[in-house]
Amino acid sequence: MKLVVLFLILCGMLVARAEVPLNSLDRVLAATQKSPEWSGARSQAERLGVLRKQALKYAAVSDLVSDRYLITALAGPVDLVRFFGLARSVCGGSIDRRAALLKEWRREGATRLKIAAGAAAPVDLSPDDLPSNALGALFGEELKPHNANLGHDLIADLQKFLGNLDPVVDSVTTRFTYEQLVHGLSAEATPEARRASREWLTAEPLYLLPLVAPEKAKTFANAAIALKAAGLEVRKHEGHPIVIERIGTPEPVAKVPEPKFPKAVPVDEPYPKAVPVPEKFPKAIPVK
Repeated sequence: MKLVVLFLILCGMLVARAEVPLNSLDRVLAATQKSPEWSGARSQAERLGVLRKQALKYAAVSDLVSDRYLITALAGPVDLVRFFGLARSVCGGSIDRRAALLKEWRREGATRLKIAAGAAAPVDLSPDDLPSNALGALFGEELKPHNANLGHDLIADLQKFLGNLDPVVDSVTTRFTYEQLVHGLSAEATPEARRASREWLTAEPLYLLPLVAPEKAKTFANAAIALKAAGLEVRKHEGHPIVIERIGTPEPVAKVPEPKFPKAVPVDEPYPKAVPVPEKFPKAIPVK
């Protein structure tokens, strides 16, 4: 009997341990599903908005990384506020994914920095910004066909999509600072390195493998190779590296604008009046 009780206690401990959230995504998902807004959502896009609202509750800057960020081995830091924001816009809106990313790029002033480097008011783009936008937009596009179907399992989709990036567990992330995991900066970072971390003009993620999983860094030598291990790659849109796409996905076919022809210009020309032509017909000959 004692052995049975001991076995049941051990099983309960293992189950409880399995239910303990291991990273920020686990906690954000658990907290959001308890919200009345989650159960009241009328579409998947609205659910993404509720998830974004939950992620906003956590600090953007802190000594240790807050639950606003999901730290991943293959795609660096993911800002969940940005991820869910772009996912919601693309999933629930009529805007094209690439157009949405370009709009964000322009809104944040990256174009101005490219044109006038060293301007008085440079942009502030951290290593997590554009990659999080690009990943969120991709997820939103893939979820869009299910936007009106609340029976579709959004949580399972999120866990699969972000789980593919190899999230780092709390026991590892708590060893490092926010500056290290989100900006890639050590305490001894030079002013040049600090400036570069604020002018991250690409969707290529921060390369964190040497820090969070050094054993994998030998296999995946840089950020691009690490991202490809997740089946993803950075691509350009209108010359800017702001898109993350699944490897093997063909480039969208460019729309060819329909030719425009000038409208016909009416020409006022006098036309001669018709001249009546008299016609003579022979008289009818009566037939007897």
